[in-house]
Amino acid sequence: MNRSRRLLGFTIVLALAMTACGSSSKKGATGTTGANGAKTFSGSITLAVNPWDGSGANAAVAKVILEKQGMTVKLKDIDENAVWPALDSGTIDANLEVWPSGHAKDISTYITTKKSVIDGGLIGPTGHIGWFIPKFVADAHPEYKTWEGLKTAAAAKYFATAETGSKGQFLLGDPSYVSYDADIIKNLNLPFKVVTGGGEAALITGIDTAFKDKKPLLFYFYTPQWANAKYPLVTVKLPAVTPACTASAAGQGKDGKYACDYPTDHLLKAISAKLQSKNAAAFGFLEKMKWTDADQNTVTRYKNEDGMTIEAAAQKWVDANQSVWKAWLT
Repeated sequence: MNRSRRLLGFTIVLALAMTACGSSSKKGATGTTGANGAKTFSGSITLAVNPWDGSGANAAVAKVILEKQGMTVKLKDIDENAVWPALDSGTIDANLEVWPSGHAKDISTYITTKKSVIDGGLIGPTGHIGWFIPKFVADAHPEYKTWEGLKTAAAAKYFATAETGSKGQFLLGDPSYVSYDADIIKNLNLPFKVVTGGGEAALITGIDTAFKDKKPLLFYFYTPQWANAKYPLVTVKLPAVTPACTASAAGQGKDGKYACDYPTDHLLKAISAKLQSKNAAAFGFLEKMKWTDADQNTVTRYKNEDGMTIEAAAQKWVDANQSVWKAWLT
C-alpha cells in the first residue's frame, strides 16, 4: 500500500472514530447520558421505609420502577427520627415521606444549615394527624366530636378500660411517631390516659375490634390512610394551631406545652446530598416522583385488603399507571 492510500485509510478511520465518539454515551460518576440527553440508570441506592404503609408504598413503587430501568434498590426499615443522621452520612439515599411539622429542627439542621440533605420537593399527598372516634360513637354522643365535650367525668367513664381505671383511654399507635397527645390531654385538662397500641397494624386492629364489638374508642389516626375508606370515622375538633403550638412542635413538643390540633402537612422528600453526585439519574427520578393520596391509598389497600405483599401491590399500581410514572424518568 502506497503512502497516499495509507493516509486516505487513516482519514476514513479517524472520521469514523470521531462519528462514533459523537454518538456514544458519556459516562461518569453521575450516570450515563445518551446522545438525545436521556439518562439511563445503573448502580444501587438505599431508600428509607418508615413504620407506616404510606412510606412503604412510596419506596416500593420507586423500587419497582428503578429496578425496571436496571438499578438495584435496597429498602431499609428505620423510624422517622433516626433517618436524618443516615441521610446526613449517605448510608440512606432518600426518605420519600417526611411530615415537616414534626421535623422543623431536622430540616433546619440538615437541609438549611449543613446542606447534607436536600429538600426533594413534595411527594404529593397531604397529611393530617388528628383525634378520631367511630361514627357510631359520634351518632350516639355528638358532644364527643369536640375536645370540650370530652372534658367530663361521663366521657372518661364512657371511654374507660380496665387498663385506664377512672380515666378514659386514648389509643396511640407506634411509639416512634412524632405525637403530642399526652401533652394535649394534660394541657387541656382532659380526663384521659394515653395507651400505646403498637405499630400501624396494631392500631388498625384496635379500630377494627371497636367496630366489630361496637365499643367506644378515641384514638390517634391520620390521612392519607387506606383504612379511612373502610371505617366510617369522625374527627374530633381540637383547638386551632397557634404560634405557641408551632413553636412547641419545632422542638417535637419536648417543652410539654403543645395544646392544639395537629397542623396540615404537605409531605415532602428528603434526599441525601451525596446522591446528587453519586447517581444523578436516580436523584433526578426521586425529585420528579410525585403522586396523589388516591395513588398511595390504592397501593396500601392492595396490601391490606387484597392480601398482597407491598412489592406485589406496587407492581400492580406500576403496571396500571405508566402514564403517571414515565414522566418521573425524563
